[in-house]
Amino acid sequence: MPAPAVLRRTQFSSCDDCRRSRVACDASAAGAADGQLGRCSRCKDRNRTCSFEWLQSVKRGTPRRSRRPKATRPPLDGGSCPSPGDSVNLDTARVTHRDHANISSDQESLTNVTVSTEPSPVHQSTESPARPPDHIVHKPDPLSGSDREWLQTIYLEGFEAVFGSWLGRYSCPFLFGQDEAVDKYVSISETCRQLDNWIENSDVSDKDTSQELEAQVQRSQAIEESLCNTIATFSIRWLPIASSKGSMDTDHSTIVQSMWRNTRRDMLRIINRASYRSMLALLLFALTPIPIGIPEEEESDGISGQSCVHAALQHVQALRARQRNLQFSGSKVSPSNPINSTPESMSTAGFIIGESIAYWAALTFDTSASLTLNSRPFLCSGLLGFGSELPWRLVRTTSRLFVETVQQWHQTGREITDERANQIIAAAATWKLLGWKLTANFKEALGDGHDESEIHKAFVMVLESIKEFDTIYRSPLEECQRKIQFLGQKTRLRWFSLMLHYHLSILMLVDAIEVTGRHDLLQDLADVSTRAENTVMNTLAFGLFTDITVAQPAGASNPGPSTTRQTSGCRVPIISIDPYPHHIVAGVQLVRKSIDRDVQTGKIAEETYHDLLSTLERVLQHLPQTSKSVQAARSKFRSTIPSNASLIRNSPFTAICIVGAGTQGRRLAFMWSSAGTDVHLIDGQPSQLRDSLHAIDLFRNKSHQKNPRWGRVSTKPPGDLATALRDSWLALECVPERLSLKRDIIMNLDSLAGDDTIIASNSSSYTCTEILKSIKLRNQRRFLSAHSYWPPETPQLEVMGHDSTDPACIEAVMEQSRLHGFSPFHVKASSMGYIYNRIWAAIKREALLTASEGVAAPEEIDNIFRGVLNTPRGPFELMDIVGLDVVMDIEENYAKARNNISGEPREFLRGYLVRGHLGVKSGKGFYNYAPE
Repeated sequence: MPAPAVLRRTQFSSCDDCRRSRVACDASAAGAADGQLGRCSRCKDRNRTCSFEWLQSVKRGTPRRSRRPKATRPPLDGGSCPSPGDSVNLDTARVTHRDHANISSDQESLTNVTVSTEPSPVHQSTESPARPPDHIVHKPDPLSGSDREWLQTIYLEGFEAVFGSWLGRYSCPFLFGQDEAVDKYVSISETCRQLDNWIENSDVSDKDTSQELEAQVQRSQAIEESLCNTIATFSIRWLPIASSKGSMDTDHSTIVQSMWRNTRRDMLRIINRASYRSMLALLLFALTPIPIGIPEEEESDGISGQSCVHAALQHVQALRARQRNLQFSGSKVSPSNPINSTPESMSTAGFIIGESIAYWAALTFDTSASLTLNSRPFLCSGLLGFGSELPWRLVRTTSRLFVETVQQWHQTGREITDERANQIIAAAATWKLLGWKLTANFKEALGDGHDESEIHKAFVMVLESIKEFDTIYRSPLEECQRKIQFLGQKTRLRWFSLMLHYHLSILMLVDAIEVTGRHDLLQDLADVSTRAENTVMNTLAFGLFTDITVAQPAGASNPGPSTTRQTSGCRVPIISIDPYPHHIVAGVQLVRKSIDRDVQTGKIAEETYHDLLSTLERVLQHLPQTSKSVQAARSKFRSTIPSNASLIRNSPFTAICIVGAGTQGRRLAFMWSSAGTDVHLIDGQPSQLRDSLHAIDLFRNKSHQKNPRWGRVSTKPPGDLATALRDSWLALECVPERLSLKRDIIMNLDSLAGDDTIIASNSSSYTCTEILKSIKLRNQRRFLSAHSYWPPETPQLEVMGHDSTDPACIEAVMEQSRLHGFSPFHVKASSMGYIYNRIWAAIKREALLTASEGVAAPEEIDNIFRGVLNTPRGPFELMDIVGLDVVMDIEENYAKARNNISGEPREFLRGYLVRGHLGVKSGKGFYNYAPE
């Protein structure tokens, strides 16, 4: 392998003062004749005497004792972070820390260091707190233990799988090629914990009192708890993928909002706790989207994500400097605080490696913020001074080393293995960050009004970096793409993330040029931008149609009462688990902009344009739906999709096909035939069909419609379904409320109906998502729910789609139902019971429970209900009209979906069913009905 790009910074001749300041020391060069070390120039200039206590300690081999107690923390793998209710026993926590002198070895790596399972508190030199700190007063944890384990798994499988590959030996330029010292993939959370552990031990003094030690434990526990809660808040948006429902409900949205608010408040405390774990918590919260339901006033009344990034970067600067000199501002003066001599930690190669990893991680966030938020870089120079900075010069060095590695591969065989693919992806990710940096510099030159020469220079540097990427990395990445289906799922996730992020920066470059009106620069980017648009579109499609499995963690097999958990894990598209959904949203918006332009100029056909829009819309549908920005992007996307409703209005298919001639089916046939539309009524029972025609005639005779144009209602057996569908634009199932039956009917309709026929379910309790869960339709985009109540007396119609329903289909059903006498309402999110039935279900259930407990008879309940609410019917009368067997089916479905529903109402209802009392249709239910 190539030689390491960076030599380890191990010094064996520094004086104590230079060692504490972490600067070069020339004491050995000024040594005395007898071989003793002399006084270095730095101490000489300050008129100080050089001391070498640390060196004498190493020679004596004296182990360093630590009186610091430790706070408990479970390991990252195989467990979850402590919940907010967990606490630390300060008495039992006072154990002696292991001997750090034994791990001071040049061969020691960060990943191979055995670290205690407890984090160490950072030294706090201030007085003991007068009251317990805020973190000891806990609020109830809204998440169950199994939920927290899932969130930890999602965090590890998503964010750490991608981000960790950017920090390993194949990507981090400070460590590139150090095969023995650094792992391939690094856990940033464990790295931060180990760094804090080293720093905290260095700050411990034998003079610390027990009161100070207890304060240290509390501080470290607060830092660890904040990090764990931030990880949970960052990951909570992906919790629905672990549920069998796979969709967002009201309870989940409430939990997301609560956790986001609590974590946001905690950020104000984290800012004042300088540590690497605090740095990571701040950066993760900056990546956490604002949940839906957070009002604009609240959003602006608190700390922002960008402020968290800046605070995290300040932590990095302060921790790397390790110098506590006099600092002051208008609010506070902090006196100088000398740093204890810490030879053990500072000579540990693992500490140097860990600090380099943390710095590269912070630099990644700093560069990303510069590009995406147009903010000035914090850790490095911007446009001016960029070329002289070490990190970016090292990136170019690593690219040359990668070229040599690829040449060695060509000599030994070019087969792409999973490990080799990960090495290619990680190396290219390093150059990707350089590309982001150069693009940010160019945007800075444009935005700040620099001279044309500076703008041109920055633009040329971007173009050259793109060319170098194509020369060095594109061919190996294309080889990975050809082998992609044979690579591991984490490798596919990393490849997806790299290709999207790198080419997204090119689209952002083009967007910045267009916004600033510098169209003279676009000519040089014509081919590059076209290729970037194609790559982003293809990458999004790859992420949409390629699934990965998120394994179930140990101990999560028994779901809590609020969530129905998958048994062995869940299989989801890559875009559903990608840790950077905001980059996907940006990619969708920029690609949409380009295809809108291309269809106007005739570069792509209308049909292709709609296919691309459909793919982009499905991408947005698979992102975490609790995100406010995702919902805003979906709403904007829908509002700008060209309408296809006119295609349905002008379609030669004008009839309606209704499967099921029961009470609802015949009433719907009457309504849909009221504007001259022909209706095909399908049922397997001839008696049902005859009764339906009789009922429809009665409805028409009682109708007050002026100048009616009745369409023809034809009855057919199920064998003639294909014939009935030939001229139907809408096929509506209206069969009993049994899920298996509905699924069979819908699959049959999908297989027989033409591509332009909309398929709808009249289910009153099953959502489209539930119906589609275990079946696969040929065309899911045309499937929706159109639930009616009691037409024509109650003409309200609720129209609800699912994640991939074509908005044009919903628009067409809304428009056509209005023309046929319905009052349609659009149910904008997946909702069990739609709108009205969610309210009616509670009333119905409480009425049954009241009667079952003997509080009042059904007639009395109906009487008081009608009298107080001034309604024509009470709940028991309405249940008789619907049919008690139908009511029971609906209640059974609710009971399966929700674990907290009492069984007494269903038992009371079952007593009527066993006697054959079904309501109006049987002549007897809660009331007796004379035959018509």
